[in-house]
Amino acid sequence: MNTKSFFTLVERETWEHRGLVWVPVITAALIVLAAIISSNVSGSIRLDVELDGESSAFFAQLATDEVAQARLFSIWMGSIGLPVLVITIIVLFFYLLDALYAERKDRSILFWKSMPVSDSATVLSKLFTSMVAIPLWVWAVSLVMGLLTFLIIALKVSGTPIAPLGKFHLGAWLVLQVTLLQNLLLASLWYAPIAGWLLLVSVWAKRAPFLWAVLPPALVMLFEEIIFNTEHVAYLIGYRLTHYFESASMGFNVETGAGSQVIFDSIKNTYEGMSAASLLAEPHLYSGLAVAAIFVLLAIRLRRWRDDA
Repeated sequence: MNTKSFFTLVERETWEHRGLVWVPVITAALIVLAAIISSNVSGSIRLDVELDGESSAFFAQLATDEVAQARLFSIWMGSIGLPVLVITIIVLFFYLLDALYAERKDRSILFWKSMPVSDSATVLSKLFTSMVAIPLWVWAVSLVMGLLTFLIIALKVSGTPIAPLGKFHLGAWLVLQVTLLQNLLLASLWYAPIAGWLLLVSVWAKRAPFLWAVLPPALVMLFEEIIFNTEHVAYLIGYRLTHYFESASMGFNVETGAGSQVIFDSIKNTYEGMSAASLLAEPHLYSGLAVAAIFVLLAIRLRRWRDDA
């Protein structure tokens, strides 16, 4: 496979599906705009803060604890990009469903098959776009958005009792970017079987690819429960959908009125759980990649003779 032609195919995907590029940008812009609107802007950004005794004690201790500051900084800088990630996942779901279906529906597949481009290169370019190119783009957009949002928040809390929240920690930020990039690439590996399934449905379905993607798993789950009174398939699908977010914690919750030490412990535990690297020890990751490979190979084979919808 020619590398230059392959990346030309990837570029074609981003040109034909502009939402892949612009939806993360628009989502990030809305988050930055929300941060600006939430601030009190009139020549400068001001914030009046009134803290109770427990909160005052917490922020007083935070002001002298550089390690806790850096951890809390990493947590909120990492979590602020979650809306961009979630919305992009939704966009990618519909992109993959449409990727091989639309070209048959509008008959453009006949043009592309007349070109010296193999079915393997075409299918793999769509997989690469969704699993590598767009996650890298989301990471870059989130990086810029995080810096802009931090600047707004830092100006907002400057000179207040919660000023430690507005301190920039360069070392922690660099480590965070590596962690976020790692997490995005691990997310691609974890969700690869779902991407492969959607591509297979996209090339198979003559109409209503969404129903073909959803109904077969739903029917299998229903029949299993009726016939065997078990829920193994439902568990596997649910585990595949949710376990990534359980592995990469990006927020912490503490009970109202919790003491400072409880909050500091929660910050420490959440920070230590931000990386999704634990997925590398999951057998489900590698079995999922094997299933994804089967789905993609089937999609390539089917595209060779499926030229209408």
